[in-house]
Amino acid sequence: MLSIGKELQMDVFSESGCLLLKRGHYVLTPELKQKLIKMGFAESKPEAKTAEKPNINDHKKHSLFEDISFLQLRVRNVLYHALTAQGFEAKVMEIAQALIQLAEKQRDALIASIFLVPFTEYSVAHSLHTAALLSILTRHITLPPKHRETLICAALTMNIAQVELQNELFAQADRPDDGQRQAIFDHPIMSSAILREAGIEDQLWHTLVQTHHESWQGNGYPFALPREQILPPAHMLHLADITCAKLLPRRYRSALLPATALGHIFQRKDTEFDQAFTTMLIKELGIYPPGSFVRLASEEICVVISAGAKPSEPLVAAIRRADGPPYGTPLLRDTGKPGLKVTAPCHASEAKVRVSFLAHLWKS
Repeated sequence: MLSIGKELQMDVFSESGCLLLKRGHYVLTPELKQKLIKMGFAESKPEAKTAEKPNINDHKKHSLFEDISFLQLRVRNVLYHALTAQGFEAKVMEIAQALIQLAEKQRDALIASIFLVPFTEYSVAHSLHTAALLSILTRHITLPPKHRETLICAALTMNIAQVELQNELFAQADRPDDGQRQAIFDHPIMSSAILREAGIEDQLWHTLVQTHHESWQGNGYPFALPREQILPPAHMLHLADITCAKLLPRRYRSALLPATALGHIFQRKDTEFDQAFTTMLIKELGIYPPGSFVRLASEEICVVISAGAKPSEPLVAAIRRADGPPYGTPLLRDTGKPGLKVTAPCHASEAKVRVSFLAHLWKS
């Protein structure tokens, strides 16, 4: 019933009833296969091969965060095995289409996943975050056929030449050395070369990967293109890339609060970023994006669930008082009331809760 690289045709549970792997997800490593064989019990017999492929949004009783965790595994698989796995382009396209589905049907949960879903490899998470953000930003943009998917595919693969280097840079306390800086400078071209070897012939895909670090100020790399030579989708990819990078920490700096990061980007409109794109970014994410944390006038620490009637009045769930333990369950709060207004954003560390405690707030 278990084959590496193929979809599961059944739910697999542990003996105690804990769901190990959901039907429709992939077994990507020999280690995962052996773990499932050792621990798993199938819910039912596998369906016939002609059965309709499960839709990522068909599962009604679990959190989207589980889907995102499995998407991380799929992204890791394509990034590390681009030159050895068969059907590379189709696999990347499937991930892009899954993100588009999620952006259309579960926008708030997808945004929240950027902030909340744990990851083990920065390079994988960053590619997925950037692609997820682009799937959200392009919801209401009219693009030529397949261009939306191509843009998201470019986000997923833009750093394929420096997957391990990105993980090193994320963990190291010092700034990049000369060798690392040269590898960073070269990676847009090298990534394009790897993609070509992997069978990607779409020239737009290559152009987006090659130019995703070009800047309107003319000081980007590797070509230092002037503003008028940078394609709008490449510029949008550049914006999404920088936005997601600012939202996660490094050893040598802390993550910026989402409101602070978005403020920094909005201040650079028309000089470094297209004002139309930055306006779209602020509109889609809001002042307080879903998955970020805020403090209320009641001195409660809350997680933002979605936008409210006003940008300053998001729908939130209280997790704990600032000086107390977490509540038994998150409690919805109306931030439009005077005693419950948002007073400031705060870091996730102040919430002091696991993601599993919050995941049910965004149900499939």
